[in-house]
Amino acid sequence: MTLRITKIAELVGSEIVLSGKLNQRAGDFVAVLTNLESAEPPGPSWTLNLVIGDGVAARKVQVALAPFLTPKQLEQSSIEPIAVIDKSDKVNSVFYRNRFFLLERKIRTPAEGEEVTLRAKKIVFEEESEVTGLRSFVSNIEAATEYQRSVNRRVPVSDDVKLHIWSRDGGACVRCGSKEQLHFDHIIPVAKGGSNDAMNIQLLCQSCNLKKSDKIAF
Repeated sequence: MTLRITKIAELVGSEIVLSGKLNQRAGDFVAVLTNLESAEPPGPSWTLNLVIGDGVAARKVQVALAPFLTPKQLEQSSIEPIAVIDKSDKVNSVFYRNRFFLLERKIRTPAEGEEVTLRAKKIVFEEESEVTGLRSFVSNIEAATEYQRSVNRRVPVSDDVKLHIWSRDGGACVRCGSKEQLHFDHIIPVAKGGSNDAMNIQLLCQSCNLKKSDKIAF
């Protein structure tokens, strides 16, 4: 029989924050945490953050919890889910990568224990993969936006450089000799790292410039 689990809370710093409102399932989880015995040797001490009530009548309550995990268990929880066992020696929830999962019932067989481990890992890996994908997507968009800004902000060729190039190239297209519709063309395009130095700029007519497009000319 399938043993379902629910992500019920997350550890944020030293505070355990419930996922959503204080419903029946969350109430069961709170009952578990507030009835746990101190671990030996004791690990970190955490507080449970609760919001009781709705609207203007809502109030926040912080409950200090006994250090129910040992330092070794806390370290291990980054690799494998750790069982949170109450005073009745019953596994009610598991802790994995700063997340708490509530079981719908007690684990009855080793196979169900393995199932709980796999389900907890699946939920965590899906969350982490989504965040990784979001981070990559945002990073790519930001890089593209910054590149576009840098292109739009490129420094124009100074008048002194233009006069030097005009004199050097004889006021004519260096490819066909035309003196009509001339452009100051970057031999190595700015988008490819070219500079506004006179050695990187030439006179091209509109026709030759269009043929060249944004290719690097030699």
